[in-house]
Amino acid sequence: MRPVEGAEDRPDEYEYIRSDWHRYRRLDRLVNHWERPGWEAGRRSYHWIVRFDERPAVQRLAERCQARLGHLETLDLVPVASLHLTVQRVSFTDEITSSQALAVAAAASERCASIRPFAATVGPLTGSANSVFLSVGPHRPFHLLRHAVVAATAHVRGAEAVPAQPTSFDPHVSIAYNRRPTVAKPVIEQVATMRSIPPVTVQVETVSLVELRRDGHTYLWRQIAAVPLAARG
Repeated sequence: MRPVEGAEDRPDEYEYIRSDWHRYRRLDRLVNHWERPGWEAGRRSYHWIVRFDERPAVQRLAERCQARLGHLETLDLVPVASLHLTVQRVSFTDEITSSQALAVAAAASERCASIRPFAATVGPLTGSANSVFLSVGPHRPFHLLRHAVVAATAHVRGAEAVPAQPTSFDPHVSIAYNRRPTVAKPVIEQVATMRSIPPVTVQVETVSLVELRRDGHTYLWRQIAAVPLAARG
């Protein structure tokens, strides 16, 4: 079979899947996800997320994988009603006023008006040092979305309110969090048995600003604003 002309110049749309898995399977140790700086008891945070709590296809995929993870005592399974993709944290709620949060949402609405809704593939299963998650791609539209909400925060709160060098951003949907430090091998081996479960495709049309809180070993949120993509289109 002859190669398609110009194919060698096209980006590899599946590279993120291989990269996620390559990083995960090289881990020797897993960490306690819940030991995160700044999260004292009762503290809440404003986050931009893409919600999957009303996406049955993603929920069914998560439940299918969780059914084969539940015997691992080092994991806290994520309730399907809490499934989400974190795009960017804005601030802890004690560092910003509610009116500023709403202003950030309004600024994001202006910037997201130029981003068209897009299809996202959720899966296959992989993980990191602190969670088991579903890879999500392609990455480019999520990076554009992140750039828009970061710019909205800077517009309202000033450039000093956003990191000069943003952390790496690999879109994913966590379905379980590591509850304590442990060896990685047993979890990775179990995840490997589910790599063949087919991913699902969903349309991303909205990004949500939420007030996020912890309830034990679970994240819960209250939506502050839902910002549609391509609102002017």
